[in-house]
Amino acid sequence: MKPILLLPPVAALAVTGVWLGTQQRSITALEKETLLLRQHVNAARQTGDADGDPSFAARAGGAKDKDPDTIDWKGLADSMASAQRGGIPDMRAMMKLQTKLMALSEAELAAALDEIAALELSQEARRNLENMVIGMLIQKDPQLVLDRYLDKLGDPRSGIGWQLAHGFQQWVAKDGAVALAWLDTQIAAGKFDSKSLDGKSHGRLQFEAAAIVSLIATDPDAAGRRIVALPEDQRRELFQQGGMTNLRPGSEKAYAALIREHVPENERGQALASSTHFMIHQGGYEKVGAYLDEIEATPAERTEVAKQAARNKFQNLSHEGKIDRQAVDEMRGWVAGQSPDEVDRITGEALSNLWGERAKWTDNAKLIDELHTENPSDDLLVSFLGGHQAMQHREAALELAAKIADETKRAEVTARLEGKAVRSSATIIAD
Repeated sequence: MKPILLLPPVAALAVTGVWLGTQQRSITALEKETLLLRQHVNAARQTGDADGDPSFAARAGGAKDKDPDTIDWKGLADSMASAQRGGIPDMRAMMKLQTKLMALSEAELAAALDEIAALELSQEARRNLENMVIGMLIQKDPQLVLDRYLDKLGDPRSGIGWQLAHGFQQWVAKDGAVALAWLDTQIAAGKFDSKSLDGKSHGRLQFEAAAIVSLIATDPDAAGRRIVALPEDQRRELFQQGGMTNLRPGSEKAYAALIREHVPENERGQALASSTHFMIHQGGYEKVGAYLDEIEATPAERTEVAKQAARNKFQNLSHEGKIDRQAVDEMRGWVAGQSPDEVDRITGEALSNLWGERAKWTDNAKLIDELHTENPSDDLLVSFLGGHQAMQHREAALELAAKIADETKRAEVTARLEGKAVRSSATIIAD
């Protein structure tokens, strides 16, 4: 058996992601799953090869008895459906399946897609199988997949939009000239024309993001021309695409220059902040700070980036159940060096709308109350109570609102929490 840990990470996750039915996980969740996967692989190596598992065919769509190289797609679809209903997936069987798929050639994977298309399956089951095979095939021949499935890019039911965009990003990295020429041909043919009411082609933005990231490091002028070809109201959104959030080292200045040239001034901070998601995860506040220094960020840009970095960091910590006073103090200390006048507001916003099973609003409210007791700040309370979760904890939120010193702000926050309208001071004066 081929060593599993040497397989491309994206390919490995292509199988497990579809199997578990959670394609849109956070980075933290993906890392945990990868760790679990490695533990099961190690255990499998100690107890023997998965080839000897007689339950493979029944539980994981494995090989038929008469042909060990044949994949039982119908059985696999049933197993995946069981896992999505709460069943426990067979990790060893998954790894064997992954290895088998990786060994197939481009032609064999394409043939597998034809075989799946001919099966009598539910729409969801067919989509799950197709996405899994596409995830493998796109590693080997991205153009084949893109040509075959590009028409599904704008169909949210297909679930393969993210795979197509990621495959194109890989293709650009390997053979930029050919990939970019293909993209321009598809655009000219109308393949990326918008069908939405807002006139935006989200699929094109995903592909343009991949193209521009590649060009930033080699030909910033060409990257700029691609940006100019997009409607102005879509340019900030372009920089929020996943393909734009993982900058290549050394391209930070060129990236910032493109934003400052092509994005309206009041939207530049948000565009710059979009690139910090991976930075804060990989290198923490220190890496984000170095990024701000490298691009010579303005005070307004620093504020927006610091706000986004704090939110991203706290969301990651929340998934791990590690939001505590030490984490809050660390964040506040860093933000003070970037945007000293916005420390309290950024703190409140970062703690206000965390999501996930381990995110506890009441615990965060206690941290806010503790900070306010030590150093009373209306900005701290107002920003925290501005989050939507405050409405779900109305009684505790109203207790915090009562501590807001400014009468007008206190009335506005209290009225919102109680679902009442507040008359503005201008209206009162007019009366």
